Amino acid sequence: MKDTVFQQILKPLTTNLIQECVKRFQTDYDCEKFLTWHHLQTMIYAHLNEIKSLSTLEVAINSQRIGINCEVKRSTLSDANQRRSAECFMWVLKKLMHLLPRKLRANIKKVIKILDSSPIQLKGRGYSEWAKEFATRRCQGLKLHVEYDLEIESPTRVAMSYPNYNDSSMGCQWPIIPDAVYVFDKGYYDFNWWWSIHQKQAFFVTRLKKNAAILMQENTINVSETILEDGSFKLKNKRSGGKINLYRESLRRVTVYREKKPPLVLVTNLFNVSAEIIAELYKARWEIELFFKWIKQNLKLKKFLGKSENSVKIQIVTAMIAYLLVQIYKNNSGDDKRLQLVLVWVRCNLNIKVPKFKNYTPPIYQFEDYGEGVQL
Repeated sequence: MKDTVFQQILKPLTTNLIQECVKRFQTDYDCEKFLTWHHLQTMIYAHLNEIKSLSTLEVAINSQRIGINCEVKRSTLSDANQRRSAECFMWVLKKLMHLLPRKLRANIKKVIKILDSSPIQLKGRGYSEWAKEFATRRCQGLKLHVEYDLEIESPTRVAMSYPNYNDSSMGCQWPIIPDAVYVFDKGYYDFNWWWSIHQKQAFFVTRLKKNAAILMQENTINVSETILEDGSFKLKNKRSGGKINLYRESLRRVTVYREKKPPLVLVTNLFNVSAEIIAELYKARWEIELFFKWIKQNLKLKKFLGKSENSVKIQIVTAMIAYLLVQIYKNNSGDDKRLQLVLVWVRCNLNIKVPKFKNYTPPIYQFEDYGEGVQL
């Protein structure tokens, strides 16, 4: 027996998962033909093929025998993108992320999580009606928040907000894994959130602001060619941002040399590793920037198929689903090529039939109570 490449890509989206999604969110209510499963397949197909318009998508998907048992019409897809809630696809994305393994970084034996956000610019007629109210000076549209696992090179948590929503507020909503290391920039500058990470026996690495009021306790100068300073300190301020500052324990400050740039001043509660590793962890934050760039360049996040808020959210969430499916396909097939090259191969062979994976076991999902929310 053989499946098309597209059918193999969709393997982790089991019948059980889709049925639970439909039951939970009632997304097939009053729908006779274009069901949630057809909708999700169509959006994934659009991402994998970089399709730029509904009319192009209608012709392309109906001309290929790739396993979608439904004729797709652009008017039907347009209506579905406006009416079917994006929350159901966010729930599916969350379940897919649960399939990813947890992997420790070799040099410190810990899970490394990088937190960041990326703006999705949406300007012009159709967007401004709903996006302008929440716009900032720099961005009008949406903001994509991601928790990225450095070792498995994949997002492990995703949320969406408006540009005027603070990154640290989103960070406060996400659960903290004990003994993990969280790396983030100054958008997450909140002493009390740092304290909550510390209280949960986890660690963080971030930048220290120039105007931070600190009381140095110990300090070693010129540790190496790259480490200018390595010392401990306490925060002087009893209040921060109108709130009582709960972080009264010692912190570590590491100053890193940068050629032709001002030194990088890092702060962390991680004391049992070298300053070089602290610098390396913060430098690894660049990986999430590359992930955002990869998503926007290789999947369909430059031109949107609809202009309503729900349509845009569906396109963003299904792009993340497509990313994870390609990565899982890469792992199952044992392909050692870069993910971008795997995507190119998939794009050129979607309707080609290939042998099924040997010893493939469909994933078994755990479904929690209906009270669980999703972050949109």
